[in-house]
Amino acid sequence: MMDKRAVDKLIEEQYSGLPPTLQRAARYAIDNPKAIALHSMRAVAAEAGLQSSAMHRLARHLGFDGYEAMRTVYRDWLAQGAGSFAQRATALQRRGTRDKTESLVRELVHADSGNLESMLEPAALDAIRAASDVLAGARHIYAAGLRSLFPAAFYFNYACGMFKHNTTLLSGIAGTFADDLRRAGPDDALLVFSYEPYARDAVSAVRFARRRGLRIVSVTDSAVSPIAAQAAALIVVANTTPSLFPSVVPALSVAQTLVALLVASGGRASLQDIEKSEAQLREFAVYLKDSGQG
Repeated sequence: MMDKRAVDKLIEEQYSGLPPTLQRAARYAIDNPKAIALHSMRAVAAEAGLQSSAMHRLARHLGFDGYEAMRTVYRDWLAQGAGSFAQRATALQRRGTRDKTESLVRELVHADSGNLESMLEPAALDAIRAASDVLAGARHIYAAGLRSLFPAAFYFNYACGMFKHNTTLLSGIAGTFADDLRRAGPDDALLVFSYEPYARDAVSAVRFARRRGLRIVSVTDSAVSPIAAQAAALIVVANTTPSLFPSVVPALSVAQTLVALLVASGGRASLQDIEKSEAQLREFAVYLKDSGQG
């Protein structure tokens, strides 16, 4: 039986070839999985501004007998804790108390093992390679990740600071999230991390950057996410987990991988910058081993 990830993949693969009405139905399914799980075909179609038959036709197109068969997949997904944050928290608390720690740790680790394994698929490797090429050729790189995905953007900017002088983290301190993009232009790139539910500012930054001519590297959870269509390089990562938020582990892995690829292609200049950065860290005794304390 298909799970929601398989349904999403089918939609992504077939989206461009769907007629406009079914594209709207597919887009609604991607953006509103909880609604599919909870509501009837008639209610979902009305919310999407479509005829009920459109949702039925989408389900049949994806290989289901009808809407209710497709809806079962979304119900199972919701029951596994993939709904709102409160619903995910409730699912965690409803787990049995016997061996709760071990079983939950196993589920978390196995889920992220599967998420990371998907990065080794040929399409994912091609996307990572394309993203590295875009970033390596950029005059300046802007990195953005909001809320739970901020660590991925922060890591990328922080690590690049060891060997590059052309990265800026869009941190959002004091409400200044997109201010640095004022200076951005066609020779620059925006690396953005965003999962469903997509942060409004991240989507707005992508639209603004695209109008300025920046090349976009999008790390997201779906090929039809709102930050996907404008991307020069699109890295789609799985983020399944029974935890409170969609897993941030794959996004962090992408950030680490992109940094490693940039170092690997940076030549002698990158090595010299890393050596200078290490010398500066030692001078300020940033780490305990350099502080002279015994």
